[in-house]
Amino acid sequence: MAIEELYVSGNVRLKGPLKFKAIRVSGYLSVDGSIEGVDMDVSGAVIVDGNIIARSIDVSGALNVSGYIEIEELSLSGSIKVLRAINARKLSLSGKLKAEKITANEAFLKGSIDVNEIRCRRVYIARNSKVRGAIYACEVSIDRDAEVEAIYGRKVLIGRGVEAKLIEAEEVSIDRDAEISIVRYISKADIDKSCKIDRIDRVDKISI
Repeated sequence: MAIEELYVSGNVRLKGPLKFKAIRVSGYLSVDGSIEGVDMDVSGAVIVDGNIIARSIDVSGALNVSGYIEIEELSLSGSIKVLRAINARKLSLSGKLKAEKITANEAFLKGSIDVNEIRCRRVYIARNSKVRGAIYACEVSIDRDAEVEAIYGRKVLIGRGVEAKLIEAEEVSIDRDAEISIVRYISKADIDKSCKIDRIDRVDKISI
């Protein structure tokens, strides 16, 4: 099915595959199959029993996808659940997200992020955010009081009061009052003396 523009303010159920130019959902939309198009704006609820391929998606409501998402730009202030991976050029997430994997050029993460792994060139994690899963990136910046699991990066900046299980980096800077189980670094580790770190190792290589 091909649709130029679709506006949903009530309850709509469609049979896929669906191709579109623009979809605006303030009500409820369910698609049985994959969808492919240009721009998607979700302020209501959307369930896709398949994959999404699009240029941009803006979610302030709820989006549930049983497959994967391939996108140029994804903006989130609501909630997204993706059974498989999200592949994007740019991600801006400030709500709740659960997915198998995130791959992107740049990612801004704020809120609650639950994934197996994130692979990006550059990652910023906002203040008080919680990220579950391993992060692999060239540059990682974590703002104060965030909670993360494992970070693998070339250059890693850790803000005040951050909690982490593992940091592996070529260069790492850790601000005061951070609590980290293990830090492994190659060339440089600038760590405030107030930090609580169980183990610090200088190594020849890291897992990135």
